[in-house]
Amino acid sequence: MAQTDSLIEEYYSLNRDKMIDCPFQPGNLKISKKACLKRHKAAHHKKLETLKVENLFNFFVSQGLARCQVCPIIETPVSRA
Repeated sequence: MAQTDSLIEEYYSLNRDKMIDCPFQPGNLKISKKACLKRHKAAHHKKLETLKVENLFNFFVSQGLARCQVCPIIETPVSRA
């Protein structure tokens, strides 16, 4: 466990400038700027499931992506990325 913690700390120290704190995801999630941009793009291209809750996993994914549509953190507009 200690080795895993040290690897995580090493990764963060090397990539801290590429990471952001996601304000819309639970648990003080830290994701890369690239992952943030991918979520933002997916939110604009994916049909969000709001009324049909047949697949609970897809429902929760779409609800998370709905938050990404209005995220103020993303710097690159979807049309340019």
